[in-house]
Amino acid sequence: MKKIISLALIALLLFASLSLAVPAVADSFDQSQIYEPYYILVNADTPDKSYRGIEQDADRQVYPASTTKILTCIVALERGNLDDMVSVSAKAVDFGRGNSLMGLEQGDQYSLRDMLYGMMLPSGNDAAIAIAEHIAGSTEAYADLMNEKAKEIGMTHSHFVTVHGKQNENHFTTVRDMAILTAYALNTSPKCDEFRKIVGTGKYTASSGPRAIELINSNRMIIDTPASEDLPNPISCLYPDAIGVKTGDTNAAGKCLIAAAERDGVTLIAVLYGGTLGDPDYNDGWKPAQKDKYNVKRFRDAAELFDYAYGDMMRTVSISDLVSAGLPVEFDITISNAAADDSQGGVLKARADLSMDTQLSVMQPDPNATAADLDIQTTTNFSNMYAPIGEGAVVGTVTYTYRGKTLTFANLLATRSVKEGTAQTEVVTFPVDSSGETYEPQTNLIGEANVPSLDPAATPVSDGAGGCGLPDNMRWVPIVLVVFLVLLIVCVVLFILHVRAENKRRRAAARRRARERARQSDEYYNR
Repeated sequence: MKKIISLALIALLLFASLSLAVPAVADSFDQSQIYEPYYILVNADTPDKSYRGIEQDADRQVYPASTTKILTCIVALERGNLDDMVSVSAKAVDFGRGNSLMGLEQGDQYSLRDMLYGMMLPSGNDAAIAIAEHIAGSTEAYADLMNEKAKEIGMTHSHFVTVHGKQNENHFTTVRDMAILTAYALNTSPKCDEFRKIVGTGKYTASSGPRAIELINSNRMIIDTPASEDLPNPISCLYPDAIGVKTGDTNAAGKCLIAAAERDGVTLIAVLYGGTLGDPDYNDGWKPAQKDKYNVKRFRDAAELFDYAYGDMMRTVSISDLVSAGLPVEFDITISNAAADDSQGGVLKARADLSMDTQLSVMQPDPNATAADLDIQTTTNFSNMYAPIGEGAVVGTVTYTYRGKTLTFANLLATRSVKEGTAQTEVVTFPVDSSGETYEPQTNLIGEANVPSLDPAATPVSDGAGGCGLPDNMRWVPIVLVVFLVLLIVCVVLFILHVRAENKRRRAAARRRARERARQSDEYYNR
């Protein structure tokens, strides 16, 4: 039965699996379907190189718009204290209509934590100014810190002038540089966990200031845009594996998106810039509902890129291939009470009950990798380590994990029988001490004679609490006697209760018979 259950679970794990030798997506990705003119798709582990060559004008200088705030955010996280209170200056709220804002007012004070959410979720320009002034004293000084960090992490074709990304001819980057920045913020920065938490949040309430401010993420892969009178049915772009990160939108930069997703331990980053730039079908005078199909293109393009790459990385590999590549299937365990004459000294080999033909689904980011490159972790759990053990008996389980997820598991079966240690029966001559007494051997549970010391002073004496002075291998006798007495008392009590119940039943029956006879007698005389 256990074997049937194991095979059934393995079958579920293998559903929809694909071949290790052949990519899940046989055809290469059709890059002509990407709407944005500048883009790149990368694995976060190698952000300077596009995945399968999926990029276009990746090193051309472009305007980053509000995706600039990724750099603003990571510098603030590394240099600031999230619990510090940030004051809002007149400059921080000096914005006209058409700007994305957190909703601050001059004189407000909110924690740096709340300010970062206000900058990254609704893309608040006011929060960006307040953060920069709090940490560096001015936006100009803060821009110097941003350029310093950009150079440090290898952004070789970028220069930053503003902290929010509003249009400036000297404020530029490349989509490759922004992929490098995003990979750093998500995976390498000492503050990457906090960064991930912020950019992966759909809704947040800034409550550390004079009033609560509700913040909604502009990244529609994380949360749907709320319906409004102008846009009653916004298109949903939710992506289950999305983890961030930032949108951007200016006339000069177009509609921009830096998106990230994570599946089975693989983080992908898609940078898409310049949406709607020069599109003859786009009309800036359209109503929101008409514009929405263009607004969502960047999110849908990112989803298409992620789906392709993750599908391309999925492969299947057989257990046989993994074993040939070194996957362990036999494990040694020591049986502590094995017979003294056990041929292997009590060491038992347990073998995983795996079918060599079983196909396992794995995520392999490197398209040139082989089964030997899979870093599979093995965890054993032994449930039976005491003889007697028969050949083929289940003695435990083994679980194989890959990239933090269970790949498969199996029972561990004994490859041979192991006998239990038995008492010593052959006659053995033992020395005689000075008193003339000959010591008899006592045998422990693994068949080894316990020979007492010939030195009377070294012979242990019972303290009366560990077995009433009995030898070690006889201290179970009082326990057995107590259990026997308890069982005997229970049996006697049950027997007495049974007898009493039977007597009561008989008396009640006798009374019923007497009443019946009396009734019949009365009927006879009353006729």
